[in-house]
Amino acid sequence: MKQRMKITPMLAAILFIVSTSTNAEIVFDNGEPTTYTDGKDMRNWLQADDFILNQDVILTGGHFWTFEDNVPIWDGTLEYFIFADASGTPGILISGGDGQSVQKDITDITPGGYGYEYSFEFETPVSLVADNLYWFGLHMASDYSGLSDVFRWGSNISGFGSTSFESEGGTLDNWTDSGIHRAFYLEGIPEPATILLFGVGGLALVRKIRQRP
Repeated sequence: MKQRMKITPMLAAILFIVSTSTNAEIVFDNGEPTTYTDGKDMRNWLQADDFILNQDVILTGGHFWTFEDNVPIWDGTLEYFIFADASGTPGILISGGDGQSVQKDITDITPGGYGYEYSFEFETPVSLVADNLYWFGLHMASDYSGLSDVFRWGSNISGFGSTSFESEGGTLDNWTDSGIHRAFYLEGIPEPATILLFGVGGLALVRKIRQRP
C-alpha cells in the first residue's frame, strides 16, 4: 500500500506535464484574421475548418479570433470539436468538450464592435496522427437560441485546404460551405516528446522503488 501511494503522485505529475499547455507548442497554424466581416454567428451555428498535422500529436488547446458587437451577449460557454474528414466535409466526431482556462483579450476597437483573441485548453487532450485531414469546430454558447447581435469567427483569405463549413443549430446533418477560411491555430505536444516524458518519469519511478529501504 505504501508503495502505491509513492508511485501515484509521480504518475500524476507525468500526466499533468503531458496534458498541460505549458509544454505545448503550435502544431497547426491557419493564420491570423484578415477580415471580420464574413460568416455566421458563432452562437447560432457550429463552425468548423479543416487542418492536417505533419507529425503525430496530442492536441491540448486552441487559439482563435472573433469580432463582436459593442455589448455582445455571451454566456461564457466555449464548445470545441474535433471531427474526422468525410470526403471534404466534417465527419465523425472524434473528440470535443468545454474549453478550459479560457482567456479573452481585446485586440481591436471599431465603431461597429470589438476584435478579440481567445485561447483555451482542451477538456481532454486528444491524440491525432500525422497526414490525416481533420476538422476543428467551435460553438460559443450553451444552446442555439438564435441571438441576433454580432459574434463572428475571424476569417483568413489564405488559410489551409478547404473553406470552412457551418451547421445551423449544431445538428451536424446540414453542413454548408461558408466560402471562407477561419483564423486559428492549435497547440499540442508531438508524440515523441510525450514518450520521452513518460520515459524519464519511468526511470525516476524505478530509481525511487530501488531506493526504498
